[in-house]
Amino acid sequence: MSLQDRMSTSILHKLTEMKKDLPTEKINEKDVLNDEEAEQIKQDLLRQVEQEDNSGGIDDDFFMSISGPSQEDGNEKLVEVEYLGRIGYVDISFEKLDEDMGESDYSNILKALEVMAYNDDVIKRKEASKEVEKYGDKAITVIFRECRKFDLTNEKRKNELVHLLSRLTTRSLKGRKILKAVLEKANSTQHIALSILGTGAVREYEAVPGILNHMSSPDFFCMGLEALLKIRDKKSIEQIIQKLNDLDSNRNDLIDHAIRLAPRFADFGPEAVKPVFDAYLNNEKKAIRPILTIALRSFKEDAIPVLSEVLEKESDENKLIPICMTLGALKMPYSTNILIDASKKYPEKKKAIIRGFSHTRDKSVLPLLVDELKSTDDIRLKQECLGAIAYLADNDKNLISTVKPYLNERRNRLYLDALNCMVRLGDQESFDKFINLLINGEEGEQYVLQKQLPKMSFKMIVKIAEKMLTYTDDKAILLVSALQNANIIPQEVGPILQQKLNQKPIPALKLEIYKLIGKHVNKKRELLSQEVLYKARQEETNPRVVRELDQIIDNMRKEKGRISTIREEE
Repeated sequence: MSLQDRMSTSILHKLTEMKKDLPTEKINEKDVLNDEEAEQIKQDLLRQVEQEDNSGGIDDDFFMSISGPSQEDGNEKLVEVEYLGRIGYVDISFEKLDEDMGESDYSNILKALEVMAYNDDVIKRKEASKEVEKYGDKAITVIFRECRKFDLTNEKRKNELVHLLSRLTTRSLKGRKILKAVLEKANSTQHIALSILGTGAVREYEAVPGILNHMSSPDFFCMGLEALLKIRDKKSIEQIIQKLNDLDSNRNDLIDHAIRLAPRFADFGPEAVKPVFDAYLNNEKKAIRPILTIALRSFKEDAIPVLSEVLEKESDENKLIPICMTLGALKMPYSTNILIDASKKYPEKKKAIIRGFSHTRDKSVLPLLVDELKSTDDIRLKQECLGAIAYLADNDKNLISTVKPYLNERRNRLYLDALNCMVRLGDQESFDKFINLLINGEEGEQYVLQKQLPKMSFKMIVKIAEKMLTYTDDKAILLVSALQNANIIPQEVGPILQQKLNQKPIPALKLEIYKLIGKHVNKKRELLSQEVLYKARQEETNPRVVRELDQIIDNMRKEKGRISTIREEE
């Protein structure tokens, strides 16, 4: 056993505390400042504030403050903004150029921005960006004035514009005030979007409340979340989590984007583990759960002390199961060792702990599971052991003799758990029996096996799908219905479904196939294109099938009418 495997929870706690005192490795993220740079720039900005305050002359804000904030035709012009404790006024209509900018300068900046917005030559766009940068922060007003020329949905051009804006704004008090003022007072969608992107790039802490406010709008949620994860203001974590919880469960596009960004929660550091964990534990919206799951796992070893402490104190099995599953899913010797220790210390928590073992993918715990399976009289515990063995010993025929006797155990339908395990171990006879019961078994047997099918390996799911080609349509319906229980299905199933459709099956079977296709349309692992459904809608004449197809198409995963890129998690 390795040193890590023998490491106790108390030692792990000590090492975690010691790690906080170690110098952190610098991560150079493109367009985003690290903590040291951000602090240096803050001091630079404070000096600029002092220079303004101590200036012998009268600054523009003085004259602006005489009339105070104003609007014209519903568009904000002069608005009040507080930055680093100093109140001033900023014109966010961007109708007037800076006083020190001549027509020639404006013309040069405008031409360069148009190259950045419209030219397909990357080199020319880079040269244009450098040309704009020569004019310093007085180009910021022109950028906001002309930003409607840019398509912010074009990732490359958006990044080039934001990178330019961040370079101009990073050490500019004027630029920072503009960004914050736009977030707080502007009503222009393009201006707000650009400010959110810019504040994320320069890690503008004072912009956090404004970004959070705009995240209530679906139009700004994704870029707002990304900006806040770049800023990494620890005080904003709970508010970010609240925004996640407030998401509309039907907005797959927003949820998908949040899932992709979830690993970035680790950037907040160990202090963020507890609020993320609490949100994960108390989550009641299934659609949001993958975001919190990935966020929690992103902390890796930093999450272990919190999870370990709660595992020790918690007694509610419904809460213990996700805790143990998360510890197991970290797939680290530390976390696996904590589960092993806990199984000895807290026998009353073994069901949840063994569920956690199944997520470790660590075959070294198999002897422990086998011993527990043989020694316990608790049927629920035996079920958990069989489930974990099925996961960890996938296609390991050496364990068939150990599991086989439980095929005769009728209590609590334990024979079905044993059957599932035998199939996962690669026993052909058990596979045939599994299919037979799934199609011809009692209703209770069919129900249990349908729930177990999604846990099968991809290879086994494909093998099950192939069976529908050999059965009559009325029997094949049961196989397709069982496949609908899986959140992720191997793409190899798609051609099998198409082959069955080509056989002109009965309407009831076609409907089940269409439902299965529709469930996975626009996912990362799409079975068949949505065009299959649209084509079927045009060609089908059966009124019931047409009606159901309309419902399936209406419920398909969409991203504002376009393809979505979901990543499913357990």
